[in-house]
Amino acid sequence: MDAFLASKTVDHISDYSQRGRIYGELSDEELLESWQSIWNELATDAFDDKKRGIEADLVAEFSLRRREPPWEIVRTQIDIFLKEDERAWKMRLKQNPEAQEVADEAFEDEMDNFVNRRKRPN
Repeated sequence: MDAFLASKTVDHISDYSQRGRIYGELSDEELLESWQSIWNELATDAFDDKKRGIEADLVAEFSLRRREPPWEIVRTQIDIFLKEDERAWKMRLKQNPEAQEVADEAFEDEMDNFVNRRKRPN
């Protein structure tokens, strides 16, 4: 699982870089402020895909600068985000019991693709 998650992270960093590193011109302080700001927004709107993408791009920029985001300063926002995400997932399952099966199948497909890519000779 660690290799799968690391691969997803590297894939996103590569994608972000190929799209031109839109946050590359920010100073370290501006990058940190932007990242904190998007977490403040995600804490109140956890399901905005655009905001989730911005957060992932900002983390990619941290990685390209060989810096780890200071997760501890947004711990409260992350906790709120996770609770809201869990609440929404439970509500979705009540409305659509097949959602879990669909999500499981999508995850299995993604894992199978990952394993198959690793088995291919370089």
